[in-house]
Amino acid sequence: MGGSYTAFQDDPLLVWLNPAGIATQPDQMSIAYQTYTAYPKRESTGPNDTSVFSVKGQTILPDPVIIPSYIGFVFQLGTAESPLAMGVGFARPYNLDYSMDEVLTPTQTVFQPKFEMSESLSRFRVAIAKDFRFRDKDDPGFFSHLALGLGGDVGYEQWSFTTPPGDPRGDRRGAAAALGGGAGVLFGLYDDPNAFTVHLGAAYQSPVHFNFTVAPDRMPAFDMPQQVNVGATLYLNQEFPLRVTFDTQFIQWSATAQDPFFSDERKFRNSVNYSVGMEYRVQVEENLRVYPRAGYRRFEAPWADKNDLPATAGFKLVLDTKGSNFNIFTFGMGVSWTTEAHKVRTIDIAGDVGGDAFNVAVGYTHEF
Repeated sequence: MGGSYTAFQDDPLLVWLNPAGIATQPDQMSIAYQTYTAYPKRESTGPNDTSVFSVKGQTILPDPVIIPSYIGFVFQLGTAESPLAMGVGFARPYNLDYSMDEVLTPTQTVFQPKFEMSESLSRFRVAIAKDFRFRDKDDPGFFSHLALGLGGDVGYEQWSFTTPPGDPRGDRRGAAAALGGGAGVLFGLYDDPNAFTVHLGAAYQSPVHFNFTVAPDRMPAFDMPQQVNVGATLYLNQEFPLRVTFDTQFIQWSATAQDPFFSDERKFRNSVNYSVGMEYRVQVEENLRVYPRAGYRRFEAPWADKNDLPATAGFKLVLDTKGSNFNIFTFGMGVSWTTEAHKVRTIDIAGDVGGDAFNVAVGYTHEF
């Protein structure tokens, strides 16, 4: 749905995305796998046995593949009148794979992808969320309820740095952990079960600053960025069961990397992304529903100029990117069924196009 999700309240993925959204959920779990865009270098032989490099965006699965992009559980501890939920989740939102070159002088103009950095950024979270209801569920009107959520995290990063043959530093690997957190709010602006419902949401994810095994000014590595999301969801009820979502997302990439050694080099920039999504519910049978989905995302890369990419410490990105701002179109479908015990199961598939590489995802949600 374009990545607009902050004002949801029915998916265990919200343990990570907006912990307030789990407050009214039943006991359930969700697991998801997705691909990521990477920029590994490729080398081939050109005229006169010269080396020709290519650093185009590629669709990859992170290593190890068996670890999901997300897995989370929600446990309802409260009552129907006073919901209170706990969530436990693991998220791997970022998988960075960049080719780079060392910046040796401030006047250097030619750069080749001699080095490659790969880093997986993950978070383990425990969250708690409480919902406060101001109106009865059957009483239409403004200001229906307010949910608050709070999460504590352990951030984890795995990092590798590949050097060219003969480089005295050699290839290196490392891992580190550090603490972080997140918080969220979900507000029922208007609720009428027979007409429409509007929810507003906001979520904050703290940065995670790692104590790297190798100082990032010697070999490039990135902290996990601070992130802020603000969004809205409109539900059209009864005869036209449509859900429409809107989101704005801020990611502070500028604080994740070292400042360039040379002042003429560009820094990594912060990203502001805008998303809209739509989902329609099709009742196939009494216990079977299908949810076609589509979305759009205006995505800002952490670089402002594809022809003058940013640097961190003494290393500059060397990528074949299509641009710095992307129009991402997303599409997908969910299939949901209800068991004889009145428990819901859902399978979701999705994809997107418009970036430096296409990406796909698949997920499963299981209500206990």
